[in-house]
Formats: sequence, structure tokens, C-alpha cells
Amino acid sequence: MKIVLLDDVLNVGEAGEVVDVKNGYARNYLIPKGIATRVTRDVLNRIEIIKRAAEAKRARRMSEAAGKFAEVANRPLVIQMKAGTESRLFGAVTSAMIADEVMKQFNVELDRRHIMLEEPIKILGEFTVPLKASAEVTGEIQLTVEPEVKAGELEQKLIEEERARIAAEEAEKAAAEGEGEENGKVEEATEAVEAQEKYEAHEEEAGADEPAE
Repeated sequence: MKIVLLDDVLNVGEAGEVVDVKNGYARNYLIPKGIATRVTRDVLNRIEIIKRAAEAKRARRMSEAAGKFAEVANRPLVIQMKAGTESRLFGAVTSAMIADEVMKQFNVELDRRHIMLEEPIKILGEFTVPLKASAEVTGEIQLTVEPEVKAGELEQKLIEEERARIAAEEAEKAAAEGEGEENGKVEEATEAVEAQEKYEAHEEEAGADEPAE
């Protein structure tokens, strides 16, 4: 079926173009969604209007995409997955999964088609995932895929971290107290030496004042 696109459609065409698509795709998706319309004389007369409206919409989308890319830049995204031997995942991290996690963790809605994964991620590790809305509008996500932690294991991990923190604080406090005690001993010793020196100086002066026999 020949239709006129009212909006850009990936791998089909841009708004204002007359394209030929399968009947079911046109009738069940493109036309009901308002993305395309049947070819008529009236629509053909409005092609230039459709193209200008699409250009404005395209520019707005690119601006929105650039803003979203900026929001996720330099923000670490962490996805936990079940993993087996050699860090291999039970499953894979996909563009759709990354888009869902960006929404959950950053409250930023990314179009999954802008997430340029060459193939799904199937191992644990750190990855730089490219983002692309157009040749001029690009970005990236810093992604870490970690092994999944069960609720009990997570609780135990938090307890151990808290214990380690408390132990570090106590060690630091003990070191500070020990340093204070050492400084106190040094001060006491110094005062004792000074007192002894004053006493000896006083004795020498007293001896010098006594008349010789």
C-alpha cells in the first residue's frame, strides 16, 4: 500500500515521503497511530506543509535528546544480573533493559533506539554505551554490570561495611588518644628537665653567694 508518512519512521522514511509498505503494517499500525495516511490528492497538495511541520518536530526531538544525553553523562548506571562461571550472565543486557534502568535510576526517559549497543552484553564488567539521536546529537552511558546480590547477602554486606566503618573510627580514635598520651609524657619529661636545670642553677648561685673561709 502506498502511504504518505506524517512523521519520521525508522527504516521506512521521513515525514512527507510517499512510501510503499505492507498492507497490514499500514492498516494496523501506521495509519491508526497517526504516523501515516493514505495517498490522496489533498494529502499530496499538503506535502510541503507536512515536511515543514516535521522539520520543526525533528528539531524539538533532537533538542530533547541532547538534554537527556547530558543528564545521564558521567552518572554511573549499575545493572545487577545473575552470573555463572567466567563472569558470564544468565541472560543478557539489552538496549530496552538499559532504557528501563535509566528511567528507574535517573528518572530520564531515553528512546531505546538511541542506545547504540552493537550486541547484547553477556558478561560482567564496565562498559561505555554510545548514544546517538543523529549525527550531531550523541552521548554515552557509563554502565557497570554487577553480579546480582540476594536480599540476605545485601543485608550481610551492609552489616559488614558498618562494622568496618566503626572499627576504623575506633582505631583512629585510639591512635589519636595514644598520640595525646605520648605528647603528655614528653611534656612531663620536658618540664622535669627544666625544673632540674632551674634547681641546679639556683644551687650554683647560692654557693657563689656564700663567703669563702
